[in-house]
Amino acid sequence: MAAAPRTTGWLVPDREGRLTAYAAGRTGGIVRWTESAQQPAGWSPPELLLAEPRMLPYLSVARSPHGYVDLFTMRRKGQGPQAPLEIVYASQYQTGRPMTGWHSLGNPHGQDAAQAAAIGAPVAVVDGSDVVHVFVRSAAGGVFTRRRGQGGTWGKWTALPCKRVREGISAVVTGSGRVELFMPADKGVYVWRQEKPGGSLDRAPNLVFIARPETASGIESYEDRVTHFWRDEATGEVVAYRVPGPGDEDVAPAPLDGRSGRGPLALSRCVVDGYDCTVLAQAEGTGTLAVTAYPTELESAGAWWADTDEPCEGAPALARDRAGRLVVAAIGREGGLSVTRQRADQQGMALEGWLRV
Repeated sequence: MAAAPRTTGWLVPDREGRLTAYAAGRTGGIVRWTESAQQPAGWSPPELLLAEPRMLPYLSVARSPHGYVDLFTMRRKGQGPQAPLEIVYASQYQTGRPMTGWHSLGNPHGQDAAQAAAIGAPVAVVDGSDVVHVFVRSAAGGVFTRRRGQGGTWGKWTALPCKRVREGISAVVTGSGRVELFMPADKGVYVWRQEKPGGSLDRAPNLVFIARPETASGIESYEDRVTHFWRDEATGEVVAYRVPGPGDEDVAPAPLDGRSGRGPLALSRCVVDGYDCTVLAQAEGTGTLAVTAYPTELESAGAWWADTDEPCEGAPALARDRAGRLVVAAIGREGGLSVTRQRADQQGMALEGWLRV
């Protein structure tokens, strides 16, 4: 069945709001669950697609403005854990339909086998101009990026001037289609941003905060404004931060508790009791899933985490369904999919019973 997800973006709506869940298979390939077109609460059985025994149990999912989905992972080019890695991707052009085969993007270190075996996991997003961006931590702790333009042609690997970057790059696309990168490093955080969709990535001032590896994620919390979340290096507490705009005061990261959790935060926004709220989900250290919600950008309201007691291996996922309700998803201990939805008939952040697909 499915391996434990390391990233949170694996529950994806199409243009009509129909959901698909993707996960890396434990023995290679992609496990896919597709929401029924006729029954909003129904799902297809798990499908194992693109079986590939050399594939690592990792997946980054990038959705285009047109609803196409590209899935990025890595596979070994030989036997053994020291074999060079290559980045590969496959595409899905319609919900529930067959996917393309794997296509190779090579490796930013080229023929240097030792460095090619030590790259980080790829992170991919699609901006508002339908340009695909892939980001990879280099063997030396730098970052390489590669783009696929609107015509489908990939450019060359390009190095971003960064040092000692940690695993767990976070990339967010705003409603205007602009990409914003949050890259935790040993001595702070690098932030890179597009001024406009399809444009160049420009470096913003570094942040002095230290984030634990593989804990960063972000969401657009207001028009073209991103709130970044991560776990504090020293305490493990979840914090939220917004890069100040021109003339804005720089405010310290806001604490949101969550010390009992691990890994990155799954993020979404939905309406709770008539208020626009930001919802966070995390995997607890005990192996279950917990959620919290607060009025968007009002971190001072605090966060009260509720453990759902549902098993959660790796990172959870959040999305909105066709009716605009929040959907919470987890991969259980046996590699199966569990989902629950926001209840519209109750006050507060109430959820239905879990459905195990």
